[in-house]
Amino acid sequence: MRKILRVFIISLFLLIFLYLFFNLALAWSFVFILTHPVCRSPVPISGWVAQEYWLQSEPDRQIRVWYYPTKNNIVIITSGGMEGALGDRLPVIDFLLDQGYGILQIDSRACAKPRGVVTLGIEETEDALAGYTFLRTFPEVKKIGAFGYSMGAAALIQAAAREKGIQAVVAEGGYYNLGDDIVETDSSETVWRKIFLYTIAASYRVQTGYNPWESDPIGVIPFISPQAIFLIYGEKEAESGQAQWQYLQARQPKTLWIVPDGDHGTNYTVLPVEYEYKIIEFFEQHLRNDIFP
Repeated sequence: MRKILRVFIISLFLLIFLYLFFNLALAWSFVFILTHPVCRSPVPISGWVAQEYWLQSEPDRQIRVWYYPTKNNIVIITSGGMEGALGDRLPVIDFLLDQGYGILQIDSRACAKPRGVVTLGIEETEDALAGYTFLRTFPEVKKIGAFGYSMGAAALIQAAAREKGIQAVVAEGGYYNLGDDIVETDSSETVWRKIFLYTIAASYRVQTGYNPWESDPIGVIPFISPQAIFLIYGEKEAESGQAQWQYLQARQPKTLWIVPDGDHGTNYTVLPVEYEYKIIEFFEQHLRNDIFP
């Protein structure tokens, strides 16, 4: 009997060890893939030529940007997902170029010099602010807005909360808090699932050096006011992104659009005409008449 009990205990501890090992290995690999994407060459937008620059985002790191000169004295900073926003990657910008807006596209940290870890919105906030400082050196740039998608939306909300010179922000499909988004705070999950999610959060902290709860768009979104914020979410992603909650936390002027039948990365393809119209209308309203600080 004792021998059977000993075998049982040893087997139980072995199973627990194997579970924890594979749980950690899977979580670590998942985070590594997210934070170390491949550096992809940009695909230029047909009919438009951008000027390439390298900005000093940190004392020891440069980030690449593409600048499309403005024709109306307004420039929009764009920040995308893990692979950056250069070329034809989201967010879509060609319709803004057609309206005369200048664009400053920010690349991924995976393509930085030296290559950096993609922090999913924390250091990307600093990249956006470096882009803003860069734009202020151009005498023809009188007003600056921002347009972010996914991780870039979170970064630009946080950048605009710190820099009042970013006068209007379109944020599409961003998370509300990185830590809560990772561990799915508001969901009912099994204990095993929760252990895995918190292991992902811990892996993120070790690999990037940041607590994921530090990236907190919903916590800073009230401080964007009196600048304007336009939140865009697809109908299928609005709940997970806490779209309504973010809208309630924001102060005026604020706008929320839930795209019918839209999802993460598909809102433009679902309603392209209305998508372009609403964003142009927002920038026209909040950048044409504002006084540049």
